[in-house]
Parts: sequence; structure tokens; C-alpha cells
Amino acid sequence: MEVLLLKDVPKLGQAGDGVRVSDGYARNFLIPRQLAVPMDEGARKQAEGIRAARKRQVEKEQRDAQALAARLDGLTVTFTARAGEQGKLYGSVTASDIAEEINRQHEIEVDRRRLVIEEPIRELGTHPVEIRISQSAVAHVSVVVEAAQED
Repeated sequence: MEVLLLKDVPKLGQAGDGVRVSDGYARNFLIPRQLAVPMDEGARKQAEGIRAARKRQVEKEQRDAQALAARLDGLTVTFTARAGEQGKLYGSVTASDIAEEINRQHEIEVDRRRLVIEEPIRELGTHPVEIRISQSAVAHVSVVVEAAQED
């Protein structure tokens, strides 16, 4: 049976795709859960509308990601941490710390999982950090770790 997917179905297709599935899968799973409708002429026209809406959504998300990357690119985030005499930190600065500090200092919400950082920062100095907002939108931020003034 050929059906039109109304929603994304993992390992089958995306909304707006026409796919061929077994009759039982369509009747017992896809159609009752409103994930698909049987393919007919009306469904073909509906598929065009779904694909156009998905394309507009992807383009909007891409524009938003590019705008966020432009806002983030070149920012400097400063941390103050206790350090030993050789410049080694007693703790470390993690991706989660960096995301929180970007939000606090610059009021820009960033997901910590988007930060590309090999391992936590454990030394004083300036460290470049990459933020992957989407596949094509990347921002570079400088993380400055300064020694805390001890009394």
C-alpha cells in the first residue's frame, strides 16, 4: 500500500514523503496513529503543501542559526578561577560553565552540547572555543581564564 506520511517516521521517511509499506503496517500502525494517510490524488496535493512548509521551516531555522552565529562570533567570555603557581587551575572550566557564562555575560542562550571542546580547560590564558549551531553555522568564541586575586 502506498501512503503519504503526515509526520516524520524514523527509518521510513519524512512528512510529505510518499512511501510504499505493507498493508498491515499501514492499516494497524501508521493510519490509526495519524502518521500517514492512504495515497490518492488529494494526498498528492497535500504532500506538495507539506514539503513546501518543511522547506520554509528549514530555511527559517537556517537563517536563525546564521543570525545566532553572527551574534556569537568573536565574543569573549571571561572566567576568574583559582590557580597554582604554574598557571594550572585547581578546578576546570567545562562546556557547561562556558554556556552558562555566555548566557550570564551576553544574555545569549547556548546549548552546552553545541560547544566543541576536547577536554575541560585547566590552564590560565585565552582558549578558542567553537560553537556549532547547525551544520553550516559555526561561531568562534574566546574564553579567557584569569587568576583569582588571593587575599
